[in-house]
Amino acid sequence: MRTRFFAALLALAPLAPTARSAVVVIGNYTDTAIPFTLAEPDAKPRAHKLGENEVAAFTVSGPADLTFTAKGKPHVLRLDPYNAFVFLPDKDAGARLEGLEQPGEPLDRDTRPELNGAKRDPVVTVPVTMYVDDAEPRAEALWKKELRARFDEVAAALEKGTGVRLELVGFDSWKSDPNATTTTDLLKSFEAAVPVKAGSLAVGYSSRRLDDKIDPTFGASRGLAGRHVLLREARPKNEPERVEVLLHHVARALGGVGTPDPGSALRAKQGDGYILRAGAVLRLDPLNALALNIWADERRADAGATLGTITPVARHRLTRAYKALLKAAPGDALALSYLNDLGADIAKQPDPKPKGPDRPLVKLGARDDLTRFVLRAIVDRAKANTGPAALTGDELTAAYVRAAAHAAGKREGPEMIPAFLIALGVALDDGTALADDATTAAAVKELETADERKERLAVLGNPTFAGRRDLCRRFFIGCATGELLSETAAEKVAIGRAMFDLHTRAGFCEPALAAEFTGITFARACFRDAEIMRDAGARFPAELYLPALTGLRNGIGPEKFEDLYGDTADKRFLSLVADVRKRAKELKEYK
Repeated sequence: MRTRFFAALLALAPLAPTARSAVVVIGNYTDTAIPFTLAEPDAKPRAHKLGENEVAAFTVSGPADLTFTAKGKPHVLRLDPYNAFVFLPDKDAGARLEGLEQPGEPLDRDTRPELNGAKRDPVVTVPVTMYVDDAEPRAEALWKKELRARFDEVAAALEKGTGVRLELVGFDSWKSDPNATTTTDLLKSFEAAVPVKAGSLAVGYSSRRLDDKIDPTFGASRGLAGRHVLLREARPKNEPERVEVLLHHVARALGGVGTPDPGSALRAKQGDGYILRAGAVLRLDPLNALALNIWADERRADAGATLGTITPVARHRLTRAYKALLKAAPGDALALSYLNDLGADIAKQPDPKPKGPDRPLVKLGARDDLTRFVLRAIVDRAKANTGPAALTGDELTAAYVRAAAHAAGKREGPEMIPAFLIALGVALDDGTALADDATTAAAVKELETADERKERLAVLGNPTFAGRRDLCRRFFIGCATGELLSETAAEKVAIGRAMFDLHTRAGFCEPALAAEFTGITFARACFRDAEIMRDAGARFPAELYLPALTGLRNGIGPEKFEDLYGDTADKRFLSLVADVRKRAKELKEYK
């Protein structure tokens, strides 16, 4: 019989496009080791044993029968490849095997035997170099020994579940930023100091002291968008948790995303004491294990494989995997980004049909040319902002909006509104939010050169919205994402950005989330009626374009956030999101 699929909090998905043989991932969430056999039809059974709380990948050449015994009774189940299964305790049967539900239909080829079944060989190797910074107090022999031991544990756990073999190619040191106050600051300095080839990883440990009240995080990484992992040497306080944090960030760099599985190294809350408990195992959850198996097969053919270069088969399987994970952990920023890049329906839900005519076709080349023109107009206005009459604060922001509207209005056409919105999003952000986000990076990466960006930042000044620089940044970032993505997807990206801030010095900021939602609403309103752009260019007071922020909290840390909202799936958090959305949509200027 076939296994019954259920919607689990963990999850699992399909796998490997370029390998000749297929994979299933199996987890054992019972309190005892379980022996079993796997066999393709008419083939000799292969014996396996999965320990308590373990998750591992198993090679098959197609649909296979799994046989195990519980309470003296044999059970035989047919497993289709590119799925995940979990042994669970069962009061009556002793143990049962359940399949983990994945949205969408599997590929037809995943229900048939592979034509050329063979061992998944060679193992995919990812070269890793480990670094310490110039604040490292230990003798070289000691830090190398400790880092090597951590690496070996993580490498063994990763290879068992994912088919990826980490190869330690060397140690080195780097000069970290002595003025850094967050792990993100340290990550940026590490990225600037250490070049890394495609297909490789650099893991940097910093011994610089950070104020835990400002930034309590243990490390920082950018997922698939980066090749660097930055970790704090002094936190967590014990070695087993440091090992788990290393696995967490390395797995993210290889394609892992968030999960609610309390035993997975990819859960959100690290350093919670889990790995110190009796019976705890250093592991990933089944869905992330399979997602990394998919990536392993892509990297077997191309070490530098990206979401933009993977095969259609891998794209389909990864989409199902990440959808399942996102369903289990709603709002996860990485899962949302990857699904947007994969073109998944969940990240591109159609917005309600707006009033007025359908949106005309926008030519991307023409849009980008006009965006550069508008961006240059904003920079020229910034250069002219000198002398005793120089503007600051909200007045400066209004001047930039006026310059953008005037420049965009010189070229009437379907590209006018997009160029206006995107240019403001880039120009008024003194960071790299749009360029760093996988959902918007492709649209903005060619809009200005490194020298042009340096020039812009040198003259930008301090534009604010309602007297706050952060609200100005987030409002106009919302304008750009509201133009580039569907309203649903843009809101999810805004939530992901706010959740990232939760673990930075700024903390989770409800007014900033409201500002970004309002920017998204402004973008949709401009599309419906171009006169809104012109009105904003003529007059842009905060009280007309930003909702009341009364009752919204600033600087919420992780513990306070958990007390107030639990997580992003909690009804209390969803109520907050509904509130800020309502505040934005009730503004008269947008109707």
